[in-house]
Amino acid sequence: MSFDDNLKAYHLFSQLKHYHAEGQVDLHQIVVIEREENGSFAFKDAADLSRSNKASKGALIGMAVGILGGPFGILFGTLTGGMIGTSKDLKRLKTTEGLFKRTIGNIQLGTTGIIAIGEEYEESILDGLVQELGGELTRTDEEL
Repeated sequence: MSFDDNLKAYHLFSQLKHYHAEGQVDLHQIVVIEREENGSFAFKDAADLSRSNKASKGALIGMAVGILGGPFGILFGTLTGGMIGTSKDLKRLKTTEGLFKRTIGNIQLGTTGIIAIGEEYEESILDGLVQELGGELTRTDEEL
């Protein structure tokens, strides 16, 4: 999503977090990016709204399984589970980074853009918000 007026972009950024909290969209990450006339980018704000922290979940599961092995089992299970969960978080992070690199070119010179990763339940929600604020919306359909 891109806007000529950066205040409208920040307003949409706030609205997206609100809509996510209300369950109208399911967003994982949102980033506000200003693109200068010379082509450079400035990352202005970001929100990680993902509800999964696989490293923590992995550590908790590993600790629970490790209880059967006594104190050493708890320590070993926690570390092993955390490492497995972290590798899943890193994989998701690399995939997200690649998506940002591919879509950042949609932000035109001299505009402020928002890249949001997640799922829409109804496209008309974002269509209406962006249209109301006078912005442009480009969608991609990629699996993370």
